[in-house]
Amino acid sequence: VLLLSILGVSAGFVLQPSQTLHSSALNYRNQKNEQQNFVEMKKPASTPSVVSPNALPVGQRKNLKDVVVPPDYWLTWTMMALVPMIMWYHPSYYEDGSMSLIALAGASFHLIFGRFMWVQTDRVRCVFEKDSFEFYNLKNGELQQKPQNYVADTRNRWKYDSIVNYGFFPSEDFPVICYFKETETPEWKWDRWFAAFDSYGNGQPHFFPGICHVKTFKEQMELRGVKSKPIPTLMEAQKE
Repeated sequence: VLLLSILGVSAGFVLQPSQTLHSSALNYRNQKNEQQNFVEMKKPASTPSVVSPNALPVGQRKNLKDVVVPPDYWLTWTMMALVPMIMWYHPSYYEDGSMSLIALAGASFHLIFGRFMWVQTDRVRCVFEKDSFEFYNLKNGELQQKPQNYVADTRNRWKYDSIVNYGFFPSEDFPVICYFKETETPEWKWDRWFAAFDSYGNGQPHFFPGICHVKTFKEQMELRGVKSKPIPTLMEAQKE
């Protein structure tokens, strides 16, 4: 508008003396805009975390033995099973009926990903200890500490009382991705990588594929008093 007014094209948009805003009015308008922006950027409401009713009393938790969660290869076998299905059932675009490049690319991706999941499942172990759980690498039958976490640049070990939520996606019976959020990581690191998309901002989220036995994982989390957020049913969500 300023450029157009200089060129004499938009004289009708130029403020007349009676329309000139005083500094106090400008300050008030700026404050109102800031308030509106603050309301728009306000964090969404968060469901409170609760301890599972299956949790043991605090005294008994300290006496629990260390538990190594067994591996679960279901994700690997699922990826591998998709390879022949993609190759056989994907339509061919060639007159001779030979395999299409799309089928070959899709089958190759699932084969490579399945192989990667097999290596991770065979190597990584989740161990529940006295006051924390940690991910180790299994090498020559011995547990070895993993390198620093690539997202938070911290040790892959978290205290139970620092976890504010955990879950499985899309479900506990089909856990492709396992998730938990903790506050032990320094807050200034919470906005790194994919954590920057977390609108709640109340901790550092972590994701890992379902390569361990999630039933055992969940059982140990519950027994040791780790908090989680209950998932409302459809009827409960509609009431809210």
